[in-house]
Amino acid sequence: MSTVRFLGPYDKRVAAELPEGYVVGSCPGDCVLKDGVEISGVVRGVGEQHWSDGSRTITVWVEDFDLDVAGLRNWSTGVE
Repeated sequence: MSTVRFLGPYDKRVAAELPEGYVVGSCPGDCVLKDGVEISGVVRGVGEQHWSDGSRTITVWVEDFDLDVAGLRNWSTGVE
């Protein structure tokens, strides 16, 4: 099982780094996870997900998945 790393929050935007690519979305509530922590609950699909570092859980509305580094950069800056 590979490590899933949490990225963010950046102005309510968050991402998770999977071997297949990045899963990206936003937090509708408080984003209490810290950048770089190992998380679980990430699914390669869109919609509501619950990501956890083992002691805290956040709700994430996933917008896209399987992004490469360029796709992550474009998503984070709002470039199409």
